[in-house]
Amino acid sequence: MRKNRLGIICVAVVVLTTPVAAQSRYPRPNKGIEAPLSWLQQFNGAYVRPQDKPDGTVRPTANLIGPMDGIIIPLLQPWAALRREATNFELEEDGEVCRPTGLLLAHANRAFYLAAAPGRLTFIGDRPNTAAIRRIYLDRGHLKNPPLTSWGDSIAYREGETLVIDTIGFDDKSFLSLDATRHSTELHIVERWTLVANGKYLEKVWIVDDPRALKAPFTFTRYHAKMPPDFRHPEEPCASTPDVWRAWTTIHNDAADFYAEKRAAEAKALIQKK
Repeated sequence: MRKNRLGIICVAVVVLTTPVAAQSRYPRPNKGIEAPLSWLQQFNGAYVRPQDKPDGTVRPTANLIGPMDGIIIPLLQPWAALRREATNFELEEDGEVCRPTGLLLAHANRAFYLAAAPGRLTFIGDRPNTAAIRRIYLDRGHLKNPPLTSWGDSIAYREGETLVIDTIGFDDKSFLSLDATRHSTELHIVERWTLVANGKYLEKVWIVDDPRALKAPFTFTRYHAKMPPDFRHPEEPCASTPDVWRAWTTIHNDAADFYAEKRAAEAKALIQKK
């Protein structure tokens, strides 16, 4: 399977052996606790590609997803493992045609801006045409019935010098990794953001849980270097021109039609054999 898309960087992946439950194994806060704007503004600025250590050594993100797949695949519930086997990743992964890819595989994980405002922190990815705008609320709890989206419903609160972000309300169209590992609408992600190394890096500790799709949660850590105030990300559109977009979507749609016809022919042959 071709793995040329953005992946997740993992430093230490820890499997949490909490028994499978009917609801998330992590408590969801009823209300986001608003942090003072003066404290929240320390996160303002531009951040670049993730790395596995806060030491200035930038490592290629796509090459570090392999160890993550080795952790996630054994955790899949039987139905999720079967769905993974039946998935054609390059046709079903929306990022292949410049669409939102979900929180874990988002193009925006490569580079982004953070902008604080009263009661809200806005995450702006370096590819706005992939819907890389995420709003994290600090002045409310989760919506009672949030619409299911690739970004989910994110709320946050301050815990010491750490911003804790709690996200639910995901659709089930995105993936947990580049190896076609799937999740359900019960996906629950907790992120712990802390500025480390004298503010030079943003440390993100992720806890990923889905009691319907995973036998246990897993966690990983990555770091984003914070850039100087005058830094600007270069424009990097996913499809640079309308012609490129049309050509790419035509290839994608032709491939989808091919595989649909192939599956139909296989099903017909199986029926005739019986």
